Amino acid sequence: MSLRVGIAGLGRIGRGVLRANFAHSSEGRFDIRVVCDVMPIDHVAYLLAHDSTYGRPPFSVSCEGNDLILGGQKVRYERVDRRRSHPEDDSFGSLRQFDLDVLFDATGTASIADFRALIEQNVAKKILCTWNVSGCDISLVYGVNHPDYDAGRHDVVSASTCTGNALVPICHVIDKHIGIDYARVITIHPELSDQRVLDGYHASSQLGRACAASIVPTGTNVGKSTELVLPALKGKLDSLSYRVPTAIVSVIDFTANLSRDTSREEVVELFTDYAENQLAGIIHCEYGAWGHQKASIDYLGTEYSSIILMNHLTLSNRRHLGIALMHDNEHAYCCRVLDILGVLADNPP
Repeated sequence: MSLRVGIAGLGRIGRGVLRANFAHSSEGRFDIRVVCDVMPIDHVAYLLAHDSTYGRPPFSVSCEGNDLILGGQKVRYERVDRRRSHPEDDSFGSLRQFDLDVLFDATGTASIADFRALIEQNVAKKILCTWNVSGCDISLVYGVNHPDYDAGRHDVVSASTCTGNALVPICHVIDKHIGIDYARVITIHPELSDQRVLDGYHASSQLGRACAASIVPTGTNVGKSTELVLPALKGKLDSLSYRVPTAIVSVIDFTANLSRDTSREEVVELFTDYAENQLAGIIHCEYGAWGHQKASIDYLGTEYSSIILMNHLTLSNRRHLGIALMHDNEHAYCCRVLDILGVLADNPP
């Protein structure tokens, strides 16, 4: 039986997962029965049909009554306020009629109490969310720890974050075979919707500055995301993010002090082997042959969690490693969300 899925929150990731679900099959990879947000349905259809980053989807988009019609497939739309006032709020009660196996929450606004309440209210059997909500049962990064999912114990599951999915596989390979004593992670991340187009109020004052005018330093939870999946690295990671005025594709500059001596050749061999075998489709080694060197926009639409720029991989003093990574911070992450839904489908309660 196909997994019965609902989506709450149709921002960039919610719409991206919906689009990716129907991109390769008119029937969809999963049975998405209902999607919900605060917008009128015609606005949802418009945003799905006209994407400033990815262009038109590979299927037709329209709406009829309370249904979105995606390539001929009907998906019910429920106009629900995703901003819960308190966990006991039954605003999602209309979703019970769809008998959901999983509610994918891409709102970014819910608490663990909200998620537990949705399960208790029989809105869905499981919750999958797009951030490391405090108190979730497990944080999964596909390709690294997804076999740890236990349907009997894990009801609220995090799909980590876009940067978490990019960094964790890299740290996993290095720490497993060589060891990491300390690492500093710098992400160079495209502007996000929580920033301001013009100077204005923001709870984080720097993010209130005009996003097209500055490179804005800010915090990032990529260290926490990594530690949740690789607890042996707890206390060994520092991180910082720069928001830059681009639309898509994020860069990670990763430097690490290693636990033992190694060589550049050993590191290259490790990543090449993983990219071709255990982490095929998850990481990719990019060499950028002469005449084919890429800029960040060239990775638009790539599905790899992490693309290693091999020509920029450095090792000094046999223990100081530097790696440059790129990843499509939206589409690649949406592909991993679908992979995690696949894990839930393969392990029913």
